[in-house]
Amino acid sequence: MYTTILDESNIEDYATYLGEDAAENLERNYFRGLVLLEEDRDDPVGWIIWELKNLEAKEHVESYIRWFNVGSSDEAGVLLKRYGDLVAVDGVEKSIAIIPATKETGLLKDILTECGFDMMLTEGDDVSVALSELLAMPIFQKKFEAPAGVHLLEDMTLRNYRSIIAKLENLGQRGACDDLGFLPMNYFDKSISCYYEEDDGIKGIVLFHAMPSGSIALKVMRAISVPQKEAPKILMRMLIYSIQHAGAYYNEQTQVVVDRHNDAAFLLAEKIFPRGFGRPVYSGSRKEK
Repeated sequence: MYTTILDESNIEDYATYLGEDAAENLERNYFRGLVLLEEDRDDPVGWIIWELKNLEAKEHVESYIRWFNVGSSDEAGVLLKRYGDLVAVDGVEKSIAIIPATKETGLLKDILTECGFDMMLTEGDDVSVALSELLAMPIFQKKFEAPAGVHLLEDMTLRNYRSIIAKLENLGQRGACDDLGFLPMNYFDKSISCYYEEDDGIKGIVLFHAMPSGSIALKVMRAISVPQKEAPKILMRMLIYSIQHAGAYYNEQTQVVVDRHNDAAFLLAEKIFPRGFGRPVYSGSRKEK
Protein backbone atom coordinates (compact mmCIF):
# COMPACT_ATOMS: atom_id res chain seq x y z
CA MET A 1 0.00 0.00 0.00
CA TYR A 2 1.13 3.54 -0.66
CA THR A 3 -0.25 7.06 -0.26
CA THR A 4 -0.73 9.90 -2.72
CA ILE A 5 -1.31 13.56 -1.84
CA LEU A 6 -4.62 14.94 -3.09
CA ASP A 7 -4.36 18.22 -4.98
CA GLU A 8 -5.91 20.02 -7.94
CA SER A 9 -4.08 17.75 -10.39
CA ASN A 10 -5.82 14.56 -9.26
CA ILE A 11 -8.98 15.51 -7.35
CA GLU A 12 -11.21 14.62 -10.29
CA ASP A 13 -9.70 11.13 -10.40
CA TYR A 14 -10.97 10.40 -6.89
CA ALA A 15 -13.99 12.72 -6.52
CA THR A 16 -16.45 9.85 -7.04
CA TYR A 17 -15.03 8.03 -4.01
CA LEU A 18 -14.47 11.05 -1.79
CA GLY A 19 -17.89 12.65 -2.32
CA GLU A 20 -18.77 16.02 -3.86
CA ASP A 21 -18.40 18.16 -0.74
CA ALA A 22 -15.05 16.66 0.25
CA ALA A 23 -13.64 17.06 -3.24
CA GLU A 24 -14.73 20.70 -3.42
CA ASN A 25 -13.09 21.56 -0.11
CA LEU A 26 -9.75 20.20 -1.28
CA GLU A 27 -9.54 23.22 -3.58
CA ARG A 28 -9.51 25.54 -0.56
CA ASN A 29 -6.41 27.03 1.00
CA TYR A 30 -6.17 25.21 4.35
CA PHE A 31 -7.49 21.80 3.32
CA ARG A 32 -5.16 18.86 2.73
CA GLY A 33 -5.79 15.25 1.72
CA LEU A 34 -4.31 11.82 1.11
CA VAL A 35 -5.56 8.67 -0.59
CA LEU A 36 -4.37 5.17 0.20
CA LEU A 37 -3.78 3.00 -2.87
CA GLU A 38 -2.83 -0.55 -3.81
CA GLU A 39 -0.86 -1.56 -6.89
CA ASP A 40 -3.60 -3.74 -8.37
CA ARG A 41 -6.57 -1.42 -7.75
CA ASP A 42 -7.73 1.80 -9.41
CA ASP A 43 -10.03 2.83 -6.57
CA PRO A 44 -8.55 4.04 -3.26
CA VAL A 45 -8.75 1.73 -0.25
CA GLY A 46 -8.80 4.70 2.12
CA TRP A 47 -8.52 8.45 2.41
CA ILE A 48 -8.16 11.29 4.87
CA ILE A 49 -8.97 14.99 4.43
CA TRP A 50 -8.13 17.59 7.04
CA GLU A 51 -8.38 21.35 7.62
CA LEU A 52 -5.57 23.33 9.21
CA LYS A 53 -6.48 25.95 11.82
CA ASN A 54 -4.29 28.88 12.97
CA LEU A 55 -1.72 28.11 10.28
CA GLU A 56 -1.06 31.76 9.47
CA ALA A 57 -0.56 32.62 13.14
CA LYS A 58 1.91 29.71 13.46
CA GLU A 59 0.81 29.22 17.06
CA HIS A 60 -1.48 26.52 18.45
CA VAL A 61 -1.82 25.06 14.96
CA GLU A 62 -4.49 22.35 14.87
CA SER A 63 -5.65 19.87 12.26
CA TYR A 64 -9.33 18.98 11.97
CA ILE A 65 -9.83 15.65 10.23
CA ARG A 66 -13.09 16.20 8.33
CA TRP A 67 -13.24 13.00 6.26
CA PHE A 68 -11.64 9.66 7.09
CA ASN A 69 -12.21 6.22 5.61
CA VAL A 70 -10.27 2.96 5.88
CA GLY A 71 -11.20 -0.70 6.14
CA SER A 72 -8.69 -1.94 8.69
CA SER A 73 -6.18 -0.94 11.34
CA ASP A 74 -3.33 -1.80 8.98
CA GLU A 75 -4.67 0.62 6.36
CA ALA A 76 -5.13 3.29 9.02
CA GLY A 77 -1.57 2.80 10.19
CA VAL A 78 -0.13 3.46 6.73
CA LEU A 79 -2.42 6.44 6.09
CA LEU A 80 -1.95 8.08 9.48
CA LYS A 81 1.81 7.59 9.38
CA ARG A 82 2.02 9.73 6.21
CA TYR A 83 -0.56 12.12 7.68
CA GLY A 84 1.59 12.56 10.78
CA ASP A 85 4.63 13.36 8.66
CA LEU A 86 2.74 16.03 6.72
CA VAL A 87 1.12 17.78 9.68
CA ALA A 88 4.50 17.85 11.45
CA VAL A 89 5.82 19.98 8.58
CA ASP A 90 2.94 22.41 9.17
CA GLY A 91 3.69 22.59 12.90
CA VAL A 92 0.43 20.97 13.99
CA GLU A 93 0.28 20.51 17.76
CA LYS A 94 -3.03 18.66 17.99
CA SER A 95 -5.29 16.69 15.66
CA ILE A 96 -9.06 16.56 16.11
CA ALA A 97 -10.98 13.82 14.30
CA ILE A 98 -14.69 14.31 13.56
CA ILE A 99 -16.67 11.64 11.70
CA PRO A 100 -20.44 11.06 11.38
CA ALA A 101 -21.84 8.65 13.98
CA THR A 102 -23.57 5.85 12.08
CA LYS A 103 -23.68 2.06 12.23
CA GLU A 104 -21.14 2.01 9.41
CA THR A 105 -18.63 4.29 11.17
CA GLY A 106 -18.39 2.38 14.44
CA LEU A 107 -15.34 0.54 13.09
CA LEU A 108 -13.67 3.83 12.14
CA LYS A 109 -14.21 5.12 15.66
CA ASP A 110 -12.51 2.01 17.10
CA ILE A 111 -9.63 2.31 14.63
CA LEU A 112 -9.06 5.98 15.49
CA THR A 113 -9.11 5.07 19.18
CA GLU A 114 -6.39 2.48 18.52
CA CYS A 115 -4.42 5.24 16.79
CA GLY A 116 -4.41 7.48 19.85
CA PHE A 117 -7.60 9.54 19.49
CA ASP A 118 -9.85 9.78 22.55
CA MET A 119 -13.04 9.22 20.55
CA MET A 120 -16.51 9.72 22.01
CA LEU A 121 -20.08 10.16 20.80
CA THR A 122 -21.19 13.79 20.87
CA GLU A 123 -23.32 16.40 19.14
CA GLY A 124 -21.66 18.00 16.13
CA ASP A 125 -21.37 21.74 15.52
CA ASP A 126 -23.51 21.65 12.37
CA VAL A 127 -27.25 22.20 12.71
CA SER A 128 -29.30 21.33 9.66
CA VAL A 129 -32.98 22.17 9.06
CA ALA A 130 -35.16 21.89 5.95
CA LEU A 131 -35.81 25.22 4.24
CA SER A 132 -39.56 24.54 4.50
CA GLU A 133 -39.31 24.53 8.31
CA LEU A 134 -37.61 27.93 8.31
CA LEU A 135 -40.11 29.43 5.86
CA ALA A 136 -42.94 28.24 8.12
CA MET A 137 -41.58 30.22 11.07
CA PRO A 138 -43.40 33.55 11.70
CA ILE A 139 -40.16 35.54 11.58
CA PHE A 140 -39.59 34.47 7.97
CA GLN A 141 -43.19 35.01 6.85
CA LYS A 142 -43.06 38.79 6.82
CA LYS A 143 -43.88 40.59 3.58
CA PHE A 144 -41.23 39.76 1.00
CA GLU A 145 -39.53 43.05 0.23
CA ALA A 146 -36.02 44.36 0.54
CA PRO A 147 -35.42 46.24 3.81
CA ALA A 148 -33.84 49.66 3.32
CA GLY A 149 -30.14 49.31 2.64
CA VAL A 150 -30.17 45.52 2.09
CA HIS A 151 -29.01 44.24 -1.30
CA LEU A 152 -28.17 40.89 -2.83
CA LEU A 153 -24.51 39.98 -3.21
CA GLU A 154 -25.00 39.92 -6.99
CA ASP A 155 -25.33 43.74 -6.78
CA MET A 156 -21.99 44.20 -5.01
CA THR A 157 -18.91 45.17 -6.99
CA LEU A 158 -15.81 43.01 -6.76
CA ARG A 159 -13.92 45.98 -5.31
CA ASN A 160 -16.46 46.38 -2.50
CA TYR A 161 -16.42 42.64 -1.84
CA ARG A 162 -12.66 42.65 -1.42
CA SER A 163 -12.90 45.70 0.82
CA ILE A 164 -15.46 44.20 3.20
CA ILE A 165 -13.61 40.86 3.33
CA ALA A 166 -10.38 42.71 4.16
CA LYS A 167 -12.17 44.46 7.05
CA LEU A 168 -13.46 41.14 8.38
CA GLU A 169 -9.97 39.66 8.10
CA ASN A 170 -8.47 42.58 10.06
CA LEU A 171 -11.09 42.12 12.75
CA GLY A 172 -10.55 38.36 12.86
CA GLN A 173 -14.23 37.85 12.01
CA ARG A 174 -14.04 35.09 9.41
CA GLY A 175 -17.24 33.26 10.35
CA ALA A 176 -16.97 29.55 9.56
CA CYS A 177 -14.22 30.14 6.96
CA ASP A 178 -10.68 30.41 8.27
CA ASP A 179 -9.64 30.95 4.65
CA LEU A 180 -12.20 33.72 4.03
CA GLY A 181 -9.56 36.06 2.62
CA PHE A 182 -8.68 33.50 -0.05
CA LEU A 183 -12.20 32.63 -1.17
CA PRO A 184 -13.39 34.17 -4.45
CA MET A 185 -16.65 36.07 -4.52
CA ASN A 186 -18.31 33.33 -6.58
CA TYR A 187 -17.72 30.80 -3.80
CA PHE A 188 -20.82 32.32 -2.22
CA ASP A 189 -24.32 32.10 -3.67
CA LYS A 190 -24.94 35.60 -5.01
CA SER A 191 -28.67 34.95 -5.43
CA ILE A 192 -29.32 34.59 -1.67
CA SER A 193 -26.28 36.12 0.08
CA CYS A 194 -26.73 39.80 0.89
CA TYR A 195 -25.19 42.89 2.45
CA TYR A 196 -26.31 46.02 4.31
CA GLU A 197 -25.11 49.42 3.13
CA GLU A 198 -25.45 52.93 4.54
CA ASP A 199 -24.33 56.23 3.03
CA ASP A 200 -20.86 55.86 4.53
CA GLY A 201 -20.26 52.28 3.44
CA ILE A 202 -21.12 48.60 3.84
CA LYS A 203 -22.04 47.77 7.42
CA GLY A 204 -22.95 44.10 7.30
CA ILE A 205 -22.85 40.95 5.23
CA VAL A 206 -24.46 37.48 5.18
CA LEU A 207 -22.79 34.84 3.01
CA PHE A 208 -24.23 31.46 2.04
CA HIS A 209 -22.40 28.73 0.14
CA ALA A 210 -24.25 26.28 -2.10
CA MET A 211 -22.69 22.90 -1.40
CA PRO A 212 -22.33 20.45 -4.31
CA SER A 213 -24.45 17.92 -2.41
CA GLY A 214 -27.39 20.35 -2.48
CA SER A 215 -27.43 21.94 0.99
CA ILE A 216 -26.89 25.66 1.56
CA ALA A 217 -24.52 26.59 4.38
CA LEU A 218 -24.43 29.88 6.28
CA LYS A 219 -20.72 30.77 6.33
CA VAL A 220 -20.51 34.42 7.39
CA MET A 221 -22.96 36.70 9.23
CA ARG A 222 -21.43 39.94 10.49
CA ALA A 223 -22.31 43.55 11.21
CA ILE A 224 -19.45 46.07 11.15
CA SER A 225 -19.06 49.61 12.48
CA VAL A 226 -22.62 49.89 13.77
CA PRO A 227 -23.86 50.59 17.33
CA GLN A 228 -23.87 47.38 19.35
CA LYS A 229 -27.62 47.57 20.02
CA GLU A 230 -28.33 47.93 16.29
CA ALA A 231 -26.23 44.98 15.15
CA PRO A 232 -28.75 42.19 16.01
CA LYS A 233 -31.54 43.99 14.14
CA ILE A 234 -29.39 44.48 11.05
CA LEU A 235 -28.25 40.87 11.10
CA MET A 236 -31.80 39.54 11.38
CA ARG A 237 -33.01 41.79 8.56
CA MET A 238 -30.29 40.40 6.31
CA LEU A 239 -30.92 36.81 7.36
CA ILE A 240 -34.67 37.09 6.77
CA TYR A 241 -34.01 38.58 3.35
CA SER A 242 -31.63 35.73 2.44
CA ILE A 243 -33.94 32.95 3.63
CA GLN A 244 -36.91 34.43 1.78
CA HIS A 245 -34.84 34.59 -1.39
CA ALA A 246 -33.76 31.00 -0.83
CA GLY A 247 -37.44 30.04 -0.88
CA ALA A 248 -37.65 31.35 -4.42
CA TYR A 249 -34.48 29.65 -5.68
CA TYR A 250 -34.33 26.33 -3.83
CA ASN A 251 -36.55 23.31 -3.25
CA GLU A 252 -38.29 23.48 0.13
CA GLN A 253 -36.57 20.25 1.22
CA THR A 254 -33.15 21.83 0.78
CA GLN A 255 -31.17 21.63 4.00
CA VAL A 256 -29.94 24.88 5.54
CA VAL A 257 -26.77 24.31 7.58
CA VAL A 258 -25.30 26.51 10.32
CA ASP A 259 -21.88 25.74 11.76
CA ARG A 260 -21.99 26.59 15.48
CA HIS A 261 -18.27 27.42 15.48
CA ASN A 262 -18.44 29.99 18.30
CA ASP A 263 -20.82 31.31 20.97
CA ALA A 264 -22.45 33.86 18.63
CA ALA A 265 -23.15 31.20 16.01
CA PHE A 266 -24.47 28.86 18.72
CA LEU A 267 -26.92 31.51 19.95
CA LEU A 268 -28.04 32.21 16.39
CA ALA A 269 -28.71 28.52 15.80
CA GLU A 270 -30.68 28.34 19.06
CA LYS A 271 -32.84 31.25 17.93
CA ILE A 272 -33.62 30.31 14.35
CA PHE A 273 -33.39 26.51 14.70
CA PRO A 274 -35.24 25.94 17.99
CA ARG A 275 -35.85 22.27 17.14
CA GLY A 276 -32.51 21.76 15.45
CA PHE A 277 -29.90 19.46 16.88
CA GLY A 278 -26.31 18.98 15.87
CA ARG A 279 -25.64 15.88 13.83
CA PRO A 280 -24.34 12.97 15.97
CA VAL A 281 -20.60 12.56 15.49
CA TYR A 282 -17.68 10.63 16.90
CA SER A 283 -15.08 13.16 17.96
CA GLY A 284 -11.69 12.95 19.61
CA SER A 285 -8.20 14.40 19.64
CA ARG A 286 -4.57 13.44 20.05
CA LYS A 287 -1.36 15.39 20.52
CA GLU A 288 1.00 15.53 17.56
CA LYS A 289 3.95 17.13 19.34
